[in-house]
Amino acid sequence: MQIKDYVGLQFFEGSFMVVLGLLPYIVFQKYVAMFLVAMVVLYVLLRVIRRSNVEKIAIHGQGVLITGCDTGFGHHLARRLDRSGFTVYAGCLDEHGDGAGTLRTSDTGRMHVLPLDVTSDTSVNSCLDYVTKMCGDNGLWALVNNAGIDFLGHVEFSTMEMYKRVAEVNQFGVVRVTKAFLPLIRREKGRVLNVTSVNGRFNLQFKSVYNMTKWAVESFSDILRLEMLKFGVKVVVIEPGNYGGITEVLGDRFMDGCQRDIATMLTSAGPDVRDCYGQDSLEEMRKNVQDPKKRLRPPSVDPVIDAMENAITLVNPQYRYLVHEGNTFLDKFCVLAILNSYLPGSWMTYLINKVV
Repeated sequence: MQIKDYVGLQFFEGSFMVVLGLLPYIVFQKYVAMFLVAMVVLYVLLRVIRRSNVEKIAIHGQGVLITGCDTGFGHHLARRLDRSGFTVYAGCLDEHGDGAGTLRTSDTGRMHVLPLDVTSDTSVNSCLDYVTKMCGDNGLWALVNNAGIDFLGHVEFSTMEMYKRVAEVNQFGVVRVTKAFLPLIRREKGRVLNVTSVNGRFNLQFKSVYNMTKWAVESFSDILRLEMLKFGVKVVVIEPGNYGGITEVLGDRFMDGCQRDIATMLTSAGPDVRDCYGQDSLEEMRKNVQDPKKRLRPPSVDPVIDAMENAITLVNPQYRYLVHEGNTFLDKFCVLAILNSYLPGSWMTYLINKVV
């Protein structure tokens, strides 16, 4: 063998070993490149699909019923839709309260403020009679099930009455109002919007009473969507993120009620539960929620109202709108809600304990 042949062989062997050593990296890079290309293609497709789904309905005074318009999302949505040209039926628990009074200042002639207690068959039927009469031969374009209440409490401290009280508003109230107004919605081939929460996607301690109702409404909405397809009725879920600090859901009234509930819990709980958790555990829970760092007020409720308006006005709205709050680049609760669909339970438990 000549020297040049030996050198050539050595070069060939060296090159082969280098390529062999780099093979995993090359393969990995290939798949990374394929993944990135796939993501770019998917992103472009999503953009195209979204642009094709921005067609809006023509607004000509269609009727929209909104529950829970005293404050918060319901109140702001009622005012937005009234300005946009819809006929708004704003259901208020306290028809003589400040929220109802503000809505009555509308001069469009399309705002109707109605007493509505979603826990009462009599109240819901009375509201139905009024809306049916006002709609005449037309149906109702949209129903927005927005009314809801929050609750805090350990599983062992929360009484059965507390579970039932919250479920009567957040869960059965949605079912009661939806069943009553579906005939009007079907007539118009309209849509039903159910406002749940980011807590309808993942769970936190102290929230079993509240979260159970939101998970139930998520399930109810998915089933109703399937059943309404043949009637041309769309069912949309609105999932607000960390907006409690601006909607009064965690406001002074809630905290006063929380204090009363804590007293009831301590009285109702047996000595074993009180001794196990400690007398101060419930008060620590309340202070934890009141921590200013955890109760930052989002700049506004506009992102949620925008999502609601899209769900009402777009020809083809999304099935779900998970709405991040605007204080930070990412709403940690919404991020956890998304991850909960993909990560193992043990990972989620770790993240929730670290992040929340």
